[in-house]
Amino acid sequence: MNQYQKWQATEIRRPDDVPAAVPLSWQTERLSFHANGDAAADALAVIALRESIRRDAEAGRGLSIRDALECGASWAETAAALDVDVDEARELLRDWAQRQHDLYRSDIQEGRAHRLGLDAEEHAAVLGLCALTDRERVKADDGCVDDCDGAAMCTGTARPGPAPEPLPVVRPEAARYAEELRANPGTASSDGHAGWECTVGASLHVEATTPGPGRLGTLHGVIYVCPEHRALGEERVTAGGEYRSEVSPAPASHRWDPWPCGHVTAYKTAALSALTAQEQR
Repeated sequence: MNQYQKWQATEIRRPDDVPAAVPLSWQTERLSFHANGDAAADALAVIALRESIRRDAEAGRGLSIRDALECGASWAETAAALDVDVDEARELLRDWAQRQHDLYRSDIQEGRAHRLGLDAEEHAAVLGLCALTDRERVKADDGCVDDCDGAAMCTGTARPGPAPEPLPVVRPEAARYAEELRANPGTASSDGHAGWECTVGASLHVEATTPGPGRLGTLHGVIYVCPEHRALGEERVTAGGEYRSEVSPAPASHRWDPWPCGHVTAYKTAALSALTAQEQR
């Protein structure tokens, strides 16, 4: 039994019944299934899955706040986007940074070669973001470090933006697990590969969907891609004209522990054929 089959067989009564590594796409699939049921067990599963999905979304808020600030947003703008006050937004980032730093130190203590989270330097950099004033920007649109909000007569001093983040690294365990899934197709889903070579971890999901039923439409498969292969992923999804492409950031847990770029999970045989390299052979 592969991991997807184990997930399908897992009884969900509480949010903690959802394993930490389960993708959001798997959770939403189970949510849709139980939402159509009429038993008490289905109703409880819906409640638990919605709470699990909410927690996963909240867990990614700290990363989103850091990304917004490093891209040039001010604290005032970031807090408004979260619909919270500035002090609460700062506390969210501090809490996230501390948890990520604790995760990194735990990996060191346990002797893991590939360490997740934030090292001391990265943790200090995030705390530096917390020290910005409400309207100050790391990298304003006009390239000025001063709090001038792009004024026409700006005389501030320009400085380079933050160094680019290192590319996501695929852990050997994740790579082996992906290979195991591709070699052992399940009954509800099958896995494959899009066919290109890439050693970078996937930070984006390219989903193959069709309209309806309901507002969310029907998910037929996912290609996990890095930014460089996003266009190829979208082209593969839409090539046959049957599916539309929807791109979303990978969940926070996948950005820290990414799938290999090009990995495909499909829920129908036709989708697997369309999204993998099978039709290209």
